[in-house]
Amino acid sequence: MSTGEPILKINNIEVKYHEVILVIKGFSIEVPNGGIVALLGANGAGKSTTLKAISGLLNHEDGKVTDGSIEFMGVRIDRMKAEKIAKMGIVQVIEGRKVFEHLTVEENLKVGAHMRKKNGRDIKDSLEMVYHYFPRLREKRTETAGFISGGEQQMTVVGRALMTTPKLILLDEPSMGLAPLLIHEIFDIVTRLNKEENISILLVEQNAKLALSIAPYAYVMENGRVVMDDTSEKLRENPDIKDFYLGLTDVGGRKNFRDVKHYKRRKRWIT
Repeated sequence: MSTGEPILKINNIEVKYHEVILVIKGFSIEVPNGGIVALLGANGAGKSTTLKAISGLLNHEDGKVTDGSIEFMGVRIDRMKAEKIAKMGIVQVIEGRKVFEHLTVEENLKVGAHMRKKNGRDIKDSLEMVYHYFPRLREKRTETAGFISGGEQQMTVVGRALMTTPKLILLDEPSMGLAPLLIHEIFDIVTRLNKEENISILLVEQNAKLALSIAPYAYVMENGRVVMDDTSEKLRENPDIKDFYLGLTDVGGRKNFRDVKHYKRRKRWIT
């Protein structure tokens, strides 16, 4: 992980939908240059909204950052359009494996090249890089994306993101609906991309055990704000994280959520 100024700084932002629905309030995180950071939390905590606020996609859903600021490489971006943010080097991989089903795998990949800077590597070189990390996509390159497996579709959308020559990838629930073997294969590749291509990654993932295994630092989000943050090593040993996200007791066994008096802990987090 690189040191120095963070590549991304979110400073005390507030996000509203339709100008009245407050979704995020007083939210601040940082992503180090060349690092991986995980954003954990239950459904409805505001994780995906956070990623859309960074990428500018929030504007397409009648959402807006109404307070605070988002800075990328020292430049304020929360008032910019999504297209300009993408050309600066931020790409979001939206949850749900959003491929263009009628296009081939390779045509899907080439779509990502349209968002790159003009002085980036050429399309052929970028395709070779994607096929280097995802050799299965080379085999499937002429197949229609709507007919390949879910794991291959996830590889395709991550590969399409790589075609933009990104500096920061926003990964939203990449493990959703995938078999365990495929999940680990994709996360291994994500880790390699971070180390070998120096791509910073902000990872939203409900599989906390997996997220904490690849991200050195993580934030826990609840009801639109950060309730806890620390190194992954310390979070794995935190009893609250064990109970709510890892499902472990202090002695390492499974714990039934009904047996946890979580309201006490939740109260302690947010007071």
